[in-house]
Amino acid sequence: MYRVKTDFERPDAALVARAAKLYACMVGIEAGPRQCVSSAIKPLRPDWKICGPAFTVRPEYSDDSLMARVATGLVKPGDVLVIDAAGRTDCSNFGASMAGSAVENGCAGVVLDGVALTGTLLREAEGLPIFCRGTVNRNRSGEKPGWLNIPVICGGVIVYPGDIVLGDEDGVVVIPRQDAEAILSRAEAASQKSAEGRVSGIPYRQRSKSEEKLRGLPGVVFE
Repeated sequence: MYRVKTDFERPDAALVARAAKLYACMVGIEAGPRQCVSSAIKPLRPDWKICGPAFTVRPEYSDDSLMARVATGLVKPGDVLVIDAAGRTDCSNFGASMAGSAVENGCAGVVLDGVALTGTLLREAEGLPIFCRGTVNRNRSGEKPGWLNIPVICGGVIVYPGDIVLGDEDGVVVIPRQDAEAILSRAEAASQKSAEGRVSGIPYRQRSKSEEKLRGLPGVVFE
């Protein structure tokens, strides 16, 4: 049975706004490695950043674009399309035409566990941040069914509809909606501590007590 859910519960907008102010790496540390998408998935432009609720897409056939096409017409402003393309890199199911449709509906970006078509247009014309495994010159049909807004796997991470997706040039982290408050609070505290340390005038190696840690490890001898 193919479930096409046209809507889902989204996180509080204030939580999304807080996440958008943070670096993906800082949030990733607090969310844990299981929430960090494969490092092979990066923005097509290094200055792109995304943050928003996950609108998940899972085509039955990873090279078919029908489900992504439908999703671009159902996203709500601020949503991030998360497309489970099974890590496929020989054929694409997303390109510039679909990006244009998503932009019309206020989509905040796309995380594609696969490759995209028409890279130049995506980077220079469509205005939609795309995070993916690269670009390719091949696609197939848009005729096969699949699922919308069910749990998917993207870059090794289980993504549920409504999870907060945060991405920048370092990569993508998925913040579980039910744990977002706690994770963001820890990330904000760590970011504040880091900022205070940078202006303290104390070198990082001293603030982090790196030498003391090394000296305390068994088998380490300083000469």
